[in-house]
Amino acid sequence: MKVLEPIITTKPSNIYIEDVFIQNNSISGDKIDGGTITNFRSDGIKDTAKNKQIIIQDDKVEIKGPIEGADANLQTVTANAISSPTVTSHTVQSQKLNSQAIFADSVHVKDYIKVEKIKYNKAEADNFDVKKSVRINLREVLWEDRLGNSVINSALQEVGVLNKLQVGSTLSVEGHRVGINTKTPQGYFAVDQGGDQIVLDFKDGRAHMGMYTISDLDVGNGKTQITIKANGNVGIGVKQPTQALEVDGNIKYKGKTITSGALQPSTGNWQKGDICYNDDANVGDYVGWICVRGGNPGTWSKFGLIV
Repeated sequence: MKVLEPIITTKPSNIYIEDVFIQNNSISGDKIDGGTITNFRSDGIKDTAKNKQIIIQDDKVEIKGPIEGADANLQTVTANAISSPTVTSHTVQSQKLNSQAIFADSVHVKDYIKVEKIKYNKAEADNFDVKKSVRINLREVLWEDRLGNSVINSALQEVGVLNKLQVGSTLSVEGHRVGINTKTPQGYFAVDQGGDQIVLDFKDGRAHMGMYTISDLDVGNGKTQITIKANGNVGIGVKQPTQALEVDGNIKYKGKTITSGALQPSTGNWQKGDICYNDDANVGDYVGWICVRGGNPGTWSKFGLIV
């Protein structure tokens, strides 16, 4: 500064920088207020750092410490952690992201996102936490405990234990076995009740339906029409058959109707060869009647004298 003393003492009206000799690195930054330094101008930067924190290069700006501010409007953001009320950028890449609002075309977060509002075209995250539901086009697709009602198609490979399942048309189960009330169906389809299973299966190229355990099986359309006992007896119209086959009603054998009664038939259409057994036969009576000419009721003749 001694070089400047003659000029300062005389107090000239104008001082031209070309007339002043200043040695390099001889002016303290404390003596400079405003102006342009090496083509850099700033009225809004206050530097209180004791160590180097910002490195500016032609292709990038390196910031060693955290960034704090009200808003960030950037083309690309890459950081280990971002904490800001609002982030607006075409691309955001960060380990952690904490913001009230994010506006970005692409978001890449490896750890977690914590935000009140996200508006994006594409987002990628290892963990994505929301308070209520995930929506697409304002339609809920995912809740904490269920899928949204708008989800009608899926390609689930495996699910856990289902307490309730409603199927519209088709049920497909891996392993080609379906069990209701049992985890061990004994056929392709099995319904268990108290340890007894009714099973639908295929064996040796034939369809099989029946009870897997030793229990009776009733078949009918609203009421029992066929009963299959555990011992193999079959009843048609009979719930407790005592023979291999017991029928309540007429039967047809090789085109001939077989019935029974105390008298020969007097009504109905009958064919030649039909038989009516006498269900009140005694010694001297006949076993029954046989139709020798068809008609209504036709012509009947006794047969089988009981002696």
